[in-house]
Amino acid sequence: MQKLIRFWQNLRLRAKFLLILLVGIVPVGIVAIVTLYIPLRAYDRQLYKSSAQMISLFAEQIQDELMNFEDISYRILTDTALQENLSIIKEAAPGTLTWINAQTKVANRVAYYSLWFSNAVSFQLKTSRGNSYNHFFEASAGSDELTEERITAAVNHRGRFVWLTEEGAQTRLFLVREIREMQDMDLDTLGCLLIEVDFPALVEQYNHSMAQMGVMPRCAVYNDGLCLYASDAAIQTLGVGEDGYTYMKLDGQPMLCVRYTSSNGMKYVTLVDYSGIRATTLVAVSVTILCILAAVLLTLAVSTGLIDNILNDLQLLLQKFDAFAISGEPITTHNSPYQGRLDEIGDLHRGFDWMTRVWTRVNHEKEEQRHLLQEKQIQQLRAQIRPHFLYNTLESIYCLAQNLEDQRIAVMTNALGKLLRSSLNDKRDVITVSEDLQVTRDYLSIQQIRYGERLQVEYDFPQDILTCRIPAMTIQPLVENAIHHAAEKMLDVCVIRVSGAATADGVDIIVQDNGPGTDEDILNKLESGEVQPEGLGIGMRNIHKRVQHAFSEQYGLRVCSEEGQTQIIVHLPDTRPEPHNKA
Repeated sequence: MQKLIRFWQNLRLRAKFLLILLVGIVPVGIVAIVTLYIPLRAYDRQLYKSSAQMISLFAEQIQDELMNFEDISYRILTDTALQENLSIIKEAAPGTLTWINAQTKVANRVAYYSLWFSNAVSFQLKTSRGNSYNHFFEASAGSDELTEERITAAVNHRGRFVWLTEEGAQTRLFLVREIREMQDMDLDTLGCLLIEVDFPALVEQYNHSMAQMGVMPRCAVYNDGLCLYASDAAIQTLGVGEDGYTYMKLDGQPMLCVRYTSSNGMKYVTLVDYSGIRATTLVAVSVTILCILAAVLLTLAVSTGLIDNILNDLQLLLQKFDAFAISGEPITTHNSPYQGRLDEIGDLHRGFDWMTRVWTRVNHEKEEQRHLLQEKQIQQLRAQIRPHFLYNTLESIYCLAQNLEDQRIAVMTNALGKLLRSSLNDKRDVITVSEDLQVTRDYLSIQQIRYGERLQVEYDFPQDILTCRIPAMTIQPLVENAIHHAAEKMLDVCVIRVSGAATADGVDIIVQDNGPGTDEDILNKLESGEVQPEGLGIGMRNIHKRVQHAFSEQYGLRVCSEEGQTQIIVHLPDTRPEPHNKA
């Protein structure tokens, strides 16, 4: 996978663009070709539906004709005269006049009903005493078709008709039915009826009708797995299979084979010549695929030209990079064609031209700053003597105050020396609350000497809060602000309380005074410019910015004020040791 990624990363842009284009075109082309077969399949299904409708109509006609045989057999079964004479033959003594007359009448009824049949081979009736009455419609018909097996099949169905399909030199279809006595509902056997259907003639009759409509189907009809009719030998073996359609080849020609089973259980099979349809389909598919390929090639050609145009612009940009890297001077853009372009290429060229100009200006400014820094470093070296001189002077004053036993001057001098060392020597941006609080204590020790009993200071810090991190010189300016707004503006005793407390989302450092109060929205007004910062206002805004810069914008200062009390709260992240955080 890494090799593949590296190979992709190292490809030239032209190859990448073309590969991306191919990734888009090839699936679309494949989908288009695959989708092409959807209407073809739909056409095949429509062809199947048409063939199925045709074969269904054909089957209905055949079934109607077979039902006509069933209806005639029922009429014979229920014929009153025939029932009466068959009963006489069964009960009368053979040879008597009554028995002979009954036989004659039965023969006449058989001759009468034989006129009702079409597409029949033979019509036979055998009485319960074995007398046979036959009518043969074809010379090839046998003499006695009512064999014991056929009679047994009829008896087993107890008066209901039954179709028998028998295999031989030619498959034959018989309708057999037992004739039972209906008078007084005795249901005694009076005889047996057999009709052999000339099924090929029946089918050819309807084939001839369809041929007159211009349809010459190749079809076959099966019953009980035996072929009753086949238009040719090739279709005679296609009876096995599910209903529906399949494609096959017969004699090298593509065919659509449609199978259909009618409600009486007969299966009909028809073949539709698919060669003409297949040829037309292949031509349509070939033309469509050629059109798709031509469109793909045309798209690739046009896209390649457009890609080369874009790459030429990028190549020119690379040349500008190289020229700038060599000379270090900005490229002249007075007559550049990219100044008015609104696309990304124009943005790149204009951005590069702007960057070179800015880089040149910044480089010149840095050079000037380097010279200024060198001068400043020289000045700092010269000024290093001054803090040492000041520390030594304060140390001398402190020793003099000690000798004179003036504790006030000694304390003030010592505190001032510590303040100077903290502000001048400690270069850290973030220190602990304990260290920043020590600076505040030194400052307040000086102010307490100044204000005397008018200034009282209280401290309330849990031990773990002292380890939290805070920007250097944060608490002292806030205490100075409290003295400025409280001690200097009131005659009563000024109480300043400096405390720390843990909150749900951090740590708060609170500087509280009992002065007249201040505007709670002072920070927002300083930010918006509604109030011009001056003096201590600048200090508060700077502390707010320093806290946010050191940690994040969710931390900083907020002011809570009311009559007789002002709180300035510094909200810090909880940087105490882990056990306290868990607590």
